[in-house]
Amino acid sequence: MKHSINMSGLVLAHEGEHRVLMRLVPLLMMIGGAYGAIPSWAGDVVGLWKVTPPSSLDPRYSGERLSVRFELHGKGEVFTLNRVDGDGRSTTSSTILYLDSKSRDFQGFGCSGTQASRRLDSETVEILRTCANGDWTRFVRRLSTQPTEMFLEITEQLSDGRRFARRLVLEKQFEAETTQPKKSANEGRER
Repeated sequence: MKHSINMSGLVLAHEGEHRVLMRLVPLLMMIGGAYGAIPSWAGDVVGLWKVTPPSSLDPRYSGERLSVRFELHGKGEVFTLNRVDGDGRSTTSSTILYLDSKSRDFQGFGCSGTQASRRLDSETVEILRTCANGDWTRFVRRLSTQPTEMFLEITEQLSDGRRFARRLVLEKQFEAETTQPKKSANEGRER
């Protein structure tokens, strides 16, 4: 199937911008072909998200830093959770979210059991981890109306009946802006 593209309406201010655009077009076509049409929700959640300070006021978690990352995967998404406790100890867990409601084996820190994930609606995903000892954790990820904000509700039920719930506000981090040194005015120009 051939697609026609009308480039006559494309106006570029500088010749260098045109070269960059022409290099990106094949890359974007490959990505689109590999993933098919990427749903808008996928692009909205992909990336690194950190807890905003006002949402972590619960004294049980004071000093804890939490960040999550969502990445595209051929069968769904990759969910990575990074926790740094008040003593500076860091734990990271990463798992594939298949988003099909099927329970799959799960091995995590302090939990051996199953995990299931599903899409509740176009902006909400539920992840349920059930441990062999009877503990369970439910994550509900909900996009905000603000493009750089997401909510993560975490409910933990222990086998002794105690239940803990938190609702965190996450802010999207723009890694390219923070990790790359700024170039000088002449650096990186084509001649």
